[in-house]
Amino acid sequence: MPTGFSAALAAIDGPLLPAGSADDIVRGCESVFQLGGFQRRCKPGMSHFGTGFALRKAAAETMAQLAAVLVAAPGAFRGPSLSPGAAVVEAFPNAFLGVMLPQELHERVGRVRRGRRFDRLYDAACAAGVLAEAASSSTLMPPGTGTRLAEERDHEKRAALLCLLTAAYAAEGTAVTVGDPSGGWFWLPPWRLWAPWARDEIARAIERVRAKGCGVELNMGA
Repeated sequence: MPTGFSAALAAIDGPLLPAGSADDIVRGCESVFQLGGFQRRCKPGMSHFGTGFALRKAAAETMAQLAAVLVAAPGAFRGPSLSPGAAVVEAFPNAFLGVMLPQELHERVGRVRRGRRFDRLYDAACAAGVLAEAASSSTLMPPGTGTRLAEERDHEKRAALLCLLTAAYAAEGTAVTVGDPSGGWFWLPPWRLWAPWARDEIARAIERVRAKGCGVELNMGA
């Protein structure tokens, strides 16, 4: 990182566990987005085995490295914490885009190969003006962010920009969180930006996961 760089809050695109959680825990937030319309539109990989488990370890290492440049700032973090004073949240770019897209646009995106869905969702969100609306609704993002998002073509930079927007919503206290104190949380766009199908689907999915004994929670933010 550049010399002298610091930040008040960070968002990481990777599975993050709260302090003290078992390494192989099945996460409630991942289980919710495996169900119903989410399964077809923005399903995450499960991170308690295989390559997902390796990604879980890498995300934990990244969080530890970022801790060195995070500077405590009043009001920089609102919501469930991974550990005392940890101003780090988990971004999930596919679901960030997916919950905002209307059902008819998901139907146009259709089925795509693994690894290609994010860019298809991103392009659809830009074309529909959904991503520009998300950027303009954040009080912390500078003017012109919507244009910057629309012009970006690099896959990794697109994901990084969505992490930045996720961090902004977390700092503002407007992000929706889905998860629980054992498995951690996904941080997603404000509830007002969710498409009707996603609002309905999240309630059904959470009830199904709770029926299996996981106390997953939905916090709609401010």
